[in-house]
Amino acid sequence: MLPYQYGAVDGLLRSKTCLAVLGQGLGVQKIVLESLRRALAAGHTDGQHAQRLIFLLNTSQEEAELLAKRASEDPNWTGLRSCLSVIGPDFSVDDRAAAFSRGGAFIANARLLVPDMLSGRLVPGTIDGIFVNHVHGVGELSADAFVLRLFRLSNTRGFIRAVSDVPDAFSRVQVEKVMQRCFLNDMEVWPRIRKEVQETLKQGRQPEVVQIKLELPPQMLEIQRYILNILQSTLGELKKDPNLDLSHLDLKDSVSAAFDVDLRQVLDPAWQNLGPVARRLVNDLTGLRRLLKEMLRGDAVDFLRLLDSLCKEAQSAPAWLYSPDAQVVLRLAKERVYEICKGPPLEHNGQMGQMGQMGQMGQMPVLQRKLEPHAKWAKILDAIDRTISHVAEAEQLCDSNALSVDEPAVESRCPVVDGSDSDLEIVGIKHVAKKQRTQKHANNGGVVEPRILIIAPDDRSRRQLSTFLHRGSEATLLDNLGSYFKERGARLRGDRGDWGDRSAQMMNTQPQPREGALLAKEAEAVARELEEIRPDAGALGLRQLKDGRPCHPRIDVVVEETEGQLELRMEEIKPHAVIVFEPTLQAIRTVEVYNATVHNQTSFRNIKLEVDVDAPDAPAPAPVAPLYVYLLSFEDSIEKYRYQQNLLTESQAVDAIIRFRQHMTWRVDLPTEVAPESSRRGGGARAQVMKPQVVVDMREFRSTLPFMLHLKGLVVEPVTIPVGDYVLSRDVCVERKAIIDLVQSLGSGRLYQQAQNMCLHYSNPLLLIEFDPAKGFVLQSSYAIARREIEVGTKDLLGKLSLLVLHFPKLRLMWSPSPRFTADIFMKLKEGRYQPDPRAAAQIDAEDADAEELQGSGRVRSNSAAFEMLRKLPGITPKNMHSLARKAGTLAGILDLSLETLGEVMGNSNAEQLHQFLHANSLSNVPATQDRGQEMPEADALET
Repeated sequence: MLPYQYGAVDGLLRSKTCLAVLGQGLGVQKIVLESLRRALAAGHTDGQHAQRLIFLLNTSQEEAELLAKRASEDPNWTGLRSCLSVIGPDFSVDDRAAAFSRGGAFIANARLLVPDMLSGRLVPGTIDGIFVNHVHGVGELSADAFVLRLFRLSNTRGFIRAVSDVPDAFSRVQVEKVMQRCFLNDMEVWPRIRKEVQETLKQGRQPEVVQIKLELPPQMLEIQRYILNILQSTLGELKKDPNLDLSHLDLKDSVSAAFDVDLRQVLDPAWQNLGPVARRLVNDLTGLRRLLKEMLRGDAVDFLRLLDSLCKEAQSAPAWLYSPDAQVVLRLAKERVYEICKGPPLEHNGQMGQMGQMGQMGQMPVLQRKLEPHAKWAKILDAIDRTISHVAEAEQLCDSNALSVDEPAVESRCPVVDGSDSDLEIVGIKHVAKKQRTQKHANNGGVVEPRILIIAPDDRSRRQLSTFLHRGSEATLLDNLGSYFKERGARLRGDRGDWGDRSAQMMNTQPQPREGALLAKEAEAVARELEEIRPDAGALGLRQLKDGRPCHPRIDVVVEETEGQLELRMEEIKPHAVIVFEPTLQAIRTVEVYNATVHNQTSFRNIKLEVDVDAPDAPAPAPVAPLYVYLLSFEDSIEKYRYQQNLLTESQAVDAIIRFRQHMTWRVDLPTEVAPESSRRGGGARAQVMKPQVVVDMREFRSTLPFMLHLKGLVVEPVTIPVGDYVLSRDVCVERKAIIDLVQSLGSGRLYQQAQNMCLHYSNPLLLIEFDPAKGFVLQSSYAIARREIEVGTKDLLGKLSLLVLHFPKLRLMWSPSPRFTADIFMKLKEGRYQPDPRAAAQIDAEDADAEELQGSGRVRSNSAAFEMLRKLPGITPKNMHSLARKAGTLAGILDLSLETLGEVMGNSNAEQLHQFLHANSLSNVPATQDRGQEMPEADALET
C-alpha cells in the first residue's frame, strides 16, 4: 500500500462513524481491505471480542469474490484466526447461523441479513461494526439502510464506516442524506489534488507516457457531425413536449456519461403522460448515443451492421432515419465497407457483342469492397513493436552489465500530469536514455517475453481486440465482412427482393440490380481468402529479433468494468507497457497508482539491500525500469470531450464536498427508539404498550415496504407464508403487486389463484397495487384518455381487474402511490384488531393443522365453487348467503331444510322462491312412453 492509502485508513478508523470519499482510481479496494483487517485484528486482541462480527455491505458478488481472493493471498491476513468470507445467496439459514457463531469478517448481502436480524438469528449486539462500500449507492429505503438502522437501534457502541470513490455522485443535499441514513457524523476527503496523494504519486520514476493522438478519418468525421446534428434536432423535438422541462439539457450534455441519469430524472415522473411520439424520441436518443460510441470503438463493418439492424422493421425504425442527415450517414457508412461499381460491358460468346459496342446491353455491376481497419489497430501494433524493442534492449544491456534483478518491469495506470499538480491535462514525457532501462526478468533461455496489457472499454471491444491480436487485422475484417455479406445478401434475395432494401429506400436510392447475388458471391470469395491466411498472422505469434533472439510477446486484454479487477490483473502480469484503448479516469489513475506502488516496493527492497552493503557478495540495488503507457485518443471526437468532462465534473464535485465539510453541522442525536425515555410516571404505574406487529413474507424483503413499516414503529416478523405477502391481523391479508408484477400476474392467471387462496383463508383479503413514487400514479396515460383510446375488455388491464373483482366480491383493492402511504394505511387497518399469529400464518396450508387450531385462529375455510353456485340460486342475496351457508353446511344440506327454517334465515319471500325452485318437478308433464328421439312441442318444453 501507498502512504496516502495508509493515511486514508487511519483517518477512516479514527472515528467510529466516518465517511471517506476518494477520487476515482485511487485504490479504494486496498483501503477497504486494510480497514477490515485492522478492525478484525483489534477484535482478536481482546478476549471479549474474539467471536465478534464485522460486515461489509453493498458489494456485488464479483467484487466480493475478488476481495476475498485478495485477502486470502495477502500475508497480513494469515495471522488472523478468521479470514474474509463471502455470504452468498447459496447459504442456507443454518449455514449462515454456523458462520456467524464462529465470528470474523463477512461480505454479505443486506437482503439476507435483514430477516436474520429481525428474527433474532443474528443479534446486533454481537456485531463489532459495519463497513459500507460504495455508500453513494445506498438508497433511502434500501436493504443496506435497513441493516444499519437495525444495528444502530440495538448497538450504540459499534462502528459504522463508509467509503466511496465517486465524488461526482454527491451533491450538498446528497451528502447530508447519506450521512443521516448511515448514522455518520465525520468525513474524510482524499481527492487526487490532495497534497499527500500528489507527493506519493510523484515519488520514484514516473512512467513514460506516449500520448498517441489520432485524427478521425474524413468519413468518420462526417458521420460524427451528422449524427450530432440528428441528436440536436431530436433533443429539440423532445423539448417541445409540454409535459417535460428539458431546458437545462443541451447537445453537450447529451454526449456526457451522466446524460441518461439526468434525462431519467425528468422522464420518470411524467412518463405515463407522454405520447408515443415523445417515447419514440427518447428511444431515438439512446440509439444515437450508442451509434456515436460504437463508431469510435468498433470497425466499419460493425457500425454498418448496427445501422442495418435499425432499418429492418418499419414500425420500430427510428424517425430520424428518414431525415436528410440520416441518408448521408447511411451512405457514408456503406461506402466505408463496399461499393457497387459499373464493370466492363457484357460479352456474348466470349466476344464483345454488337449491342455491347453500341452501349445497349449495359454493363455488369461489380462489388468493390473496402477493408478499412480501425484507426487504433495500427497504433496498437506500433506500440507493441516499440515495447518489444525496449524490452530487448534493456535485457541486452542488463546482460552486458551483469546485473541481477529479481522483479520484472512494472507499470502505472495513470499518465504523468502537468505542473499544476492536476490530471486535468495529459501530457507526454520525452524518452529517457535507454541505458536507464536495466531491469531484467528471470532467465528464460534467451527468449524475450515482453508483457503488454491492453485496457479495453467494454467486453465487446475486448473480444474484438483479442481476435485482432490472434489473427491479424486482415483476417478479423474478412471474417466480419464475410458474415455481413452473407446476412445482407440473404436478406436482399428474400421475400422483399433485390429492390426492397429498406435502408436504400431511406436514402432515396435503390440497391443496384443483382446486389443480393453479388453480396452472396463475395461472401464465398471472402471465405476462400480466409482459408489462405496463415493462422499465426497475429501479433501474438513467435518472432525473431534482429540479433537472432526469439521473441514471444505476452499480451493480455482486460476490461475495467469490475471494481479492482484491473488493478489485480496488473499486479499479476507486471507488464512492461500498458495500452489504454480509450482514456478514462478509472484506467489512467489505476496505472498511476500501480506505478507508485511498484516504486514503493522496490525502494523498500533496496533499503534492505543497503543494510548489508559491506558484505562481499551483497547485490547492488536494482534500478527500476520505466513503464511505458500509450494513450490512444481521437482528436475532435466525443471520446476526448467525455474524458475532459468527467475530469471537470469530478473537480467541481470535490470542491463542493470540501466546502460542505467546512460548514456542515454534525448530527449527534440518536434515533427515537434509542433515545432514553422520561422516567416520570405522572402519579401512576406505567402502562405496558404493545407495539403493533405485521407478518411479512421472506420474499417481500426485496421491496422497500418492510423498511417503511419498521420506520413507522411496527414490529416486522419475517416468516415464509404460503398465502399473501403481509398479514395484518387474524382476518386481514394483503397481496402486494407492483405495476409490472400486476400485469404479469394478470396475464398468467397467477393473481386469480392468489386471490382465491386469500378469500379461502381470510375474511378480509386485500390486493395492494403499489406504484413507483418516482413515476406517475396512473394506470392509463392522460394521452390515451384525452383521445378516448381506452377500451375496457378481457385483454385490457382494467378489464382484467374488473373481472377479478367481480369473481371475488370479498377482495378489496387498495391503491398506493408510495411505500410511505402504504405504511400509513396499514397502521389504520390495524387499529382495533388482534395481532397476527406468525405460526398460524406459516402453517395455513400445513397438513397437520387440526380443525380446532383453525377455528381458534378465526379463519374460515370455504368452497369458492360452491359459493358461486349458491349465489346463482333464486332468493339468494349477499345478505343471506353466508347465513344460509352456516345453517346448511353444504349444498345438499339446503334440500333438507324446511320452508319454515328457510324463512327464519332468509325471509319468507326469498325462502319461498328457493324452496319452490329446489322442490319443483320439471318432468311432471313429460309422457312416460315418449321416445327420446321424438321432438316435444314448444309449449310443453317450456312447462315446468
